[in-house]
Amino acid sequence: MNEPAPAPPGEDRPPPDPAAAGATSTSTAAADGALYALLTLLVWGLTAPLRGLWQDDATLLGIAVARRGQGWAGVFAPTGSPLRRLYALPFFLARATPHPVLALQLLYGALWVGQALAAGWIAGMLVPRRPLTRVLVVALTLTATSDYLTDNVTALGYSLAVLTLLLAAGSGLRFLQGGGAGWLLAAAAALGASLWTLDVGIPMLAFLPLLVAWQAGFRPRPRPVALLLAWGAVAAPVAVLEWRFLHDPAGYAAVAVTRVPAGELAGRAITLWSENFLPWQWAFARKDWYPRPPIAIPAFAMALAAALAVAALALRVRRLPPEPPPPPAARVLGLAALLALMALAANAAYAGIQLSDIRYRTHVMSRIWVSLALGILAGWAAARWPRARLGVLAVPALFVGLGTWGGVERQDLFLATWRLHRRELSSIVASAPALLPRTGVILRTGDRPPGYIATEVDYLAISWLRLLYDEPHVHALRLGPRLPTGCRPTPRGLDCWHPGQAACFAARTCAPDHYDYGSMIVMDYDAPAGVYRLRTSLAGDPLALGAGAAAAAYRPEERILRRPLSTAQRRLLLLD
Repeated sequence: MNEPAPAPPGEDRPPPDPAAAGATSTSTAAADGALYALLTLLVWGLTAPLRGLWQDDATLLGIAVARRGQGWAGVFAPTGSPLRRLYALPFFLARATPHPVLALQLLYGALWVGQALAAGWIAGMLVPRRPLTRVLVVALTLTATSDYLTDNVTALGYSLAVLTLLLAAGSGLRFLQGGGAGWLLAAAAALGASLWTLDVGIPMLAFLPLLVAWQAGFRPRPRPVALLLAWGAVAAPVAVLEWRFLHDPAGYAAVAVTRVPAGELAGRAITLWSENFLPWQWAFARKDWYPRPPIAIPAFAMALAAALAVAALALRVRRLPPEPPPPPAARVLGLAALLALMALAANAAYAGIQLSDIRYRTHVMSRIWVSLALGILAGWAAARWPRARLGVLAVPALFVGLGTWGGVERQDLFLATWRLHRRELSSIVASAPALLPRTGVILRTGDRPPGYIATEVDYLAISWLRLLYDEPHVHALRLGPRLPTGCRPTPRGLDCWHPGQAACFAARTCAPDHYDYGSMIVMDYDAPAGVYRLRTSLAGDPLALGAGAAAAAYRPEERILRRPLSTAQRRLLLLD
């Protein structure tokens, strides 16, 4: 698009045509929307209807089942830590729909797009009247697939916390630029929603004042002071609870946080931070948590998706109108440095957390700030050096292409894993479609299964059985030679212990989890076939050793109700 010719001397420029301006705005929004929709489809949506639950997402949906009948108190009860009162909300919402798994996938996609649009909104306020920058920021955020949990609904709570933090920052910036009091209230409410969902935004609290200072200056003025006071009022009680949580020796943090020397922790933080700038790692060098299942999406399809994403971005950028001269270099570089520092802080907060070595939820926040920094820098450089525009824009194009490849790679992993998990879980309900009330279920494996199974550990097995049988108080145990669980046969049945109870069980200071032989079923995992099989008799079984005649009461068929799978079971397993 060319600039309009200047009016001849002595003549006035004709007034702008509102209709033409409106048509241009609509056309621009449609073109942007088409690009964003395509990138979302490629990164997340190609296999979304085919991917089931994977790990802690089953636990969170199981929590929604377990809290059934508790009303709003159950919905907003803490989940894992005192601050996680909104953490399970997406799973309660999904469970209220006829297709909870598909609803979770749609919620994930909506939050993924929402984060990108919020990042573009923030970019538009930080560097206004620069459509190229906004498009680059949104495209980079949509394809920032550095985190292990990309495309996995386990990360829904993290996504919700990140989105609401971005909305808090955006609403605060809008208030600073002259917005009404409603924007101030929105900034405070969104920050509260983020912090009461998950603590992923707590490291950002130290940087929000710096963002305010960059926008409004360091001199105290009514609007910046009002905004910081509102945010401070929201953050103060959260900080107290978080401090107590992190220093509770019996809490979740004591288990999740690994104690490492400061030097090693700093090294981990830098390694995590650097991964934000290495998109080839997202596509080709992911760290594996478990043996990779058979490929579900071939490499040529990943390459095709990446090429399509780059072509779409290039087409959209080519049609953008010229921009005004860029802002001063010092101001833009200072903003980019601040955003990069925010990304470093976000990564450092997770450097000492378990599974950070595989990038498990370590980049859910940092990817946003890096996308903002890269998009702002690329947009500024393209305007600053127009002759080098093509070379400058090749950098974000590289990130978009490889990030798209990385998104399809995540879809491949989780789709392939789900196919194995569905076979495993289907075998459970095929052997026992329904159970009589108060029937205990023991799932048992031999030596460690060759891959990652849905019922890998005790809490996952309990969660899946709760979902499969829609039973809030399912009585279940997962046994295996390498698991911290076990049972001791007695003449009255099995006395068992769950993880963390072996010592008190041995000392008889905690009550055992008791299973009567006559009211339980046992399923053994057939590793070569990847399925569970019903144990029809305990004759010669270690679970009956020393129990005498009591073990003869084990008759599993009398506890099983034979019927077709229910609609809920079929939808949970994506069989419909």
